[in-house]
Amino acid sequence: CARCSSSVMPDAIELDALTVRFGDVVAVHDLTLSVREGELLMLLGGSGSGKTTTLECINALVTPSAGEVRLRGLDVRSLEPHVLRRRVGYCFQAIGLFPHMTVAENVGITPRLLGWPEERVRARVEDLLARVALPYADYAHRLPDALSGGQRQRVGVARALAAEPEVVLFDEPFGALDPITREQLQSELLALKDALGLTCVFVTHDVLEALTLGDRIAVLREGALLQVGTPRELAEAPADPYVTALLEAPRRALDRLA
Repeated sequence: CARCSSSVMPDAIELDALTVRFGDVVAVHDLTLSVREGELLMLLGGSGSGKTTTLECINALVTPSAGEVRLRGLDVRSLEPHVLRRRVGYCFQAIGLFPHMTVAENVGITPRLLGWPEERVRARVEDLLARVALPYADYAHRLPDALSGGQRQRVGVARALAAEPEVVLFDEPFGALDPITREQLQSELLALKDALGLTCVFVTHDVLEALTLGDRIAVLREGALLQVGTPRELAEAPADPYVTALLEAPRRALDRLA
């Protein structure tokens, strides 16, 4: 698994001195970070920490002011948009399902745009819906407004995986869900990652989610990287008072209930 063998795995994504400015605001400052093959890297931090902007640079939705993002050694800016979209899946909290399309049509839209044969699209949609606990026979022909919030997010995850991307980006996808559904989807995501050998970058502000899902966690604050390491490394040797405060927050919440 990535937790055990990541030190010998090649880097799937490299962020090299990445800086992003919006006018006078520096959203990301000189960020150097790598994501290993088969790893689930968590970007953890509060609002304004630069997590989502970093994610959007990986997908070339935001152009950095300085520095470079490389996908398996290639600058993402050198890739045609349709090539990049095929190589990078994207799943976010708002989901953005097309309301007039069925579940199957939503999941299969990117492979169809890429010109896959219809039988390959159908097989991929069936497989992914089964993997996210939405059997094709029961859910394929439903419209999004006939689904629960958790079911819609499962469709969003399946759609992000549909074109067999090399890496998958998650921008707080479970943040709006109730705790029980959220925990179920977290477990399902870990099972998907292991079964499909996914490389993932996952944005969250939730410390427990980061500790639960992450092979490694990168802690960001005001656009700067404070520390990156395994959950155990961060817990045993926090490199900054902010990291210490983040990791102690769940314990403080439990203490208030005692």
